[in-house]
Amino acid sequence: MKSSAKSALLALAAAAPSYGLAPPQEAQLQYRVSQYQENDMPANRVASGSTQRYQISVQQLQWQTPIAGQWLLNMQGSYESLSGASPQQTFENSSGQSEVIMSGASINEQRSDAQLQLSRYFSHGTLGGGLYYSTENDYQAQAWNLTGSLELWSGMTTLNAGLSQSDDRLNPSDTRLSVNRQLADDQTRSRQEAYLGISQILNKYEVLQLTLGYSQSSGYLSDPYRNIDLRPDNRDSQTLTLMYRFFMKPWNGAAHWNYRLYHDSWGVDSHTLELRWYQNLGRFIGRNWRANIGSRFYRQQAADFYSLASSASGNAQSSDARLSAYGAITLELGIDLLWSHALEFSLSGQSYRSRESWGAQGSKAAEAPTLVNYQLVSAGVLYRY
Repeated sequence: MKSSAKSALLALAAAAPSYGLAPPQEAQLQYRVSQYQENDMPANRVASGSTQRYQISVQQLQWQTPIAGQWLLNMQGSYESLSGASPQQTFENSSGQSEVIMSGASINEQRSDAQLQLSRYFSHGTLGGGLYYSTENDYQAQAWNLTGSLELWSGMTTLNAGLSQSDDRLNPSDTRLSVNRQLADDQTRSRQEAYLGISQILNKYEVLQLTLGYSQSSGYLSDPYRNIDLRPDNRDSQTLTLMYRFFMKPWNGAAHWNYRLYHDSWGVDSHTLELRWYQNLGRFIGRNWRANIGSRFYRQQAADFYSLASSASGNAQSSDARLSAYGAITLELGIDLLWSHALEFSLSGQSYRSRESWGAQGSKAAEAPTLVNYQLVSAGVLYRY
């Protein structure tokens, strides 16, 4: 069950705020394959279970086509194959050191999803809607979205707005193994999201965008695979995102800067800063190449109920490292080969590292030994026709 909260996010993915409302004139087909690998757990921190963590293979297929010059149909699908072990409990032992109870390494799951998005282009705006469905052995999700945009002042300013709703159902595997899994069986959770944004073209080289977002989750929000995991059945969050794009003509490259501020009702506050540079490399062996290098810096404070206590206490408690105080750094490198106008190849790699001391509480943060470090490699091909 790795799709928690993913369905509503993906429901809006095809409708994220953008600038420039000219409808595409060509159809395109894109295929991408990715390999994700988490670093193993330190053996001296594992009280029981496997030290092996997740390995995920992902295949993605996307097709979009214009219809009658005013419509755009976008269809996406993906298939994931996952194996490895997951943390079931983190606790503090009698020596004051954190230890982890892991599952066995026999987890082997598959997940597939499909998304359909249809957009109508007008002279000064767009309207669109989409459907999303995801299924795996223990989790099903379905969602919808509505989006719109409006150009003002000769297209220099664009307003963007969107709504989405997801409804998910939990069916934990091997319910006989724990009471928590039995209690979660056939439980539901829902999520509503909305955003409102404004994009401003500053000049022919610069674009600025500001977006406000709100989401509300309700239902069974705990993790049934953890020994102790009691979370509130509601979670509200607010986001502010600032985006800046700047094309530097002398260098024939572009800078992308993104900043995101997040706050929710569980006490989690976070900051995300993303910097990326796209460099056109000109013609090499008769083909056009483009490189990109990026970094992402993330920092958050812990949820109010994050705890390493070995027994349940209070109305809410979780040792999930994603709710701890931590920081993370992501480094990314990619290369694109524009073989022709119709054909494009891409290859990218990503390395992610996280530490408690990089978070909002610094060296005073509670331990979170199950924080993830991972590598991701991805390759794709795009065909226009």
